[in-house]
Amino acid sequence: MYLTREEERMIDGEYGEWVAKAIRLLVKLGELNNAERLVEIKRAHLSGVSYKTVGDAALDLLRDMVSDGVKLKIYTTINPAGMDLLNWDEMDIPPDFAEKQKELIRLYIKLGAKPALTCAPYIFENKPDFGERVAFAESSAVVYVNSLIGARTNRHGSLDALSSAIIGKVPLMGLLLKENRYGNVFVDVNNEKFSESDFGLLGILVGNELSPSDIPIFRFKRKPSNWRLRLLGAALAASGAIAMFHAVGITPEAKTLEVAQGDRELEDKFVIDISDLKTVADTYFSKIDSPDAVFIGCPHASLDEIREIGMLLRGKKIRDGVRFWIFTSRYILEQVKNEPIYNILENAGVKIFADTCMVVAPIEEIGIRKVWTNGSKAAWYIPKFAGRKIQVEVKPISEIISMIAE
Repeated sequence: MYLTREEERMIDGEYGEWVAKAIRLLVKLGELNNAERLVEIKRAHLSGVSYKTVGDAALDLLRDMVSDGVKLKIYTTINPAGMDLLNWDEMDIPPDFAEKQKELIRLYIKLGAKPALTCAPYIFENKPDFGERVAFAESSAVVYVNSLIGARTNRHGSLDALSSAIIGKVPLMGLLLKENRYGNVFVDVNNEKFSESDFGLLGILVGNELSPSDIPIFRFKRKPSNWRLRLLGAALAASGAIAMFHAVGITPEAKTLEVAQGDRELEDKFVIDISDLKTVADTYFSKIDSPDAVFIGCPHASLDEIREIGMLLRGKKIRDGVRFWIFTSRYILEQVKNEPIYNILENAGVKIFADTCMVVAPIEEIGIRKVWTNGSKAAWYIPKFAGRKIQVEVKPISEIISMIAE
């Protein structure tokens, strides 16, 4: 890789030990992927924030960085924690977990990270522009900003995203290059009868058929909402490590099929109908007659999603014995609290938590064993992250509410 004189000085340690470690990691990553050079960025988003997923190793690393005076160079937000920082006791989070989680967040803040604590920073806290190069580590955010915004990020891990935030640069490779952003798999979808949860099942189906380097091009019979495309992208990222998709006539780099494909050869074609999704649900997820909990917000729920849930619950009450939790960002929660819909949800027995989500919170430790959700990403990850102690079924919101509220 070509390195500037300043970058060579970074590697030599003239800017400190942690800058040297960061740039060495990124240069090695770039060399492995034939990057010609590093390029500057002005924003990043970090994963590795929940104590449940990163444990004491991350605490030790961040303590060392803070004690050595490390500061992030660019605007950087962080992913959800393992609990609502203000209302963790309402989630029945163990106190020892809570203390370590709080310390983890304090350390990130001391480095200079902004505690957005959301997997959807693109809604408000950290939204890149079309064509902007960024370093995002959260898988569902990666696929969203690449696909629905047209910004450019590779699928970063927690350490290389952190390294990019320290030096403000990334290797020029992969999806940062226009020639690597064209689609190579065509997916023709008759989505006329799809619920919102079916878009997640579609993502699971297609993700399991593709490799991480593939970029599917979807053509829908009826234009889906942004909410539904978010569920699709999150499931693609979870099941197939897909970092980008196109939707013909919808996403900014896919005005037509020909534009989305560019000069890349189509390697496969799928034709998908509602009937194909039942097999996905039966193959990968459980069947549950009566849930302990309903979890909504993976990715974090938007204001429109929460409003829709509130309208469905107007005048209704969640039955006893079922926890109905919505997960969102602190920013969205504060907006919801200023709307009449908040009282409707509260009266129905719904709790809205910020800063966290059902995947990275220690829900297996609070007696939950059977879950309904409308998000296939959550359904894909919860059993894995909970040591297979929890069963999950995917259902649309409307069906869930009709079965547990009266």
